[in-house]
Amino acid sequence: MPNKREVWRELRGLRTGVAGPARTTAERRAVFVAALEQAQQFTEAAESAGPATRPVQIFYALSQFGRAIAAASGLLGQDEWRLKGHGIGTRNLDASQGLASVEVVPTTKGSFPAVARAIGAEPLEAQRPLKLGELWPVVPEAQAVPLQGASGLPAMHFSPGGLIHRGDALWCRLSLYPVPREVRVRAESDRRAVDAFLASYPSLKGWSHTPDVPDSVLWHDRGNGSAEELEVFLPSTLTLPVGADAGRLEALKRSTLYRGPSDAYAFPALGSMAGPVHPFLAWWAVLFGLSILARYEPASWAEIIDIDNSSAANAAEHLLDQAIVVVPHMALMAIKEVAGR
Repeated sequence: MPNKREVWRELRGLRTGVAGPARTTAERRAVFVAALEQAQQFTEAAESAGPATRPVQIFYALSQFGRAIAAASGLLGQDEWRLKGHGIGTRNLDASQGLASVEVVPTTKGSFPAVARAIGAEPLEAQRPLKLGELWPVVPEAQAVPLQGASGLPAMHFSPGGLIHRGDALWCRLSLYPVPREVRVRAESDRRAVDAFLASYPSLKGWSHTPDVPDSVLWHDRGNGSAEELEVFLPSTLTLPVGADAGRLEALKRSTLYRGPSDAYAFPALGSMAGPVHPFLAWWAVLFGLSILARYEPASWAEIIDIDNSSAANAAEHLLDQAIVVVPHMALMAIKEVAGR
């Protein structure tokens, strides 16, 4: 991954080098460069702040990145690219039940769904409350320090291998990690447990256990006790003969590329979504919830980040540390993608 200095150097270069509507339309260009400047200043402020105020600053950096993305996107029309309102709300801000129980609620209008359209992503289901505990495992970096009470479906690293040939069919081999340990435990008494778990991952549609032994399950012990690695196979549309790397490249097209051309993940669908949640939207929803807590429930937020007494403090600190690095990198990739459409 590029370091943060490299990311910011490239972002600053886009202020004169961006393609698409933000170059050709004066109004869009003005918003694009101003939003990037504010995003950088908010990020720098967040980096020097403590956890008491960092959620507010890094979320506003993300919000300004959203304005830059919308201004650069050819997918938004003349009126849509001017973002107005959050497009997402909160419920159950009483964090006495735990940070994982706080809810965010996407809406049909506003910045959140507009940015989803700007990047060509499916928006989160409007009016369906999402607990932070449901969203936390969807953020790959958040998995390193789990949030107590989180119980959502995780983003799983998608590691494609080669092709196998069975009869007239070709299959792409891949490994998925982390699969919650409880899935393997359930699978020992219910062979449908893995099927039920993977059904929430649209990019894995059509998957199989070992194609020649359909009922077998290939687990790989990673040794940490809380998660497992699962090997599965995806049907291939390739025909023989094929190149040595063809299966891996075909499988990667089914994944969501996160922070690089080989940083592949299987992200779950949330609610009634037809496709996987986009990681940029998952980060947006989590950081919005934390920022609202910090702004409007400062006493509750102070208790949450009390590292001596709160079980959520370490997880919150870790996610906010990661956000300072990850959010600008995701924004850079999104701008480059939408400006090049």
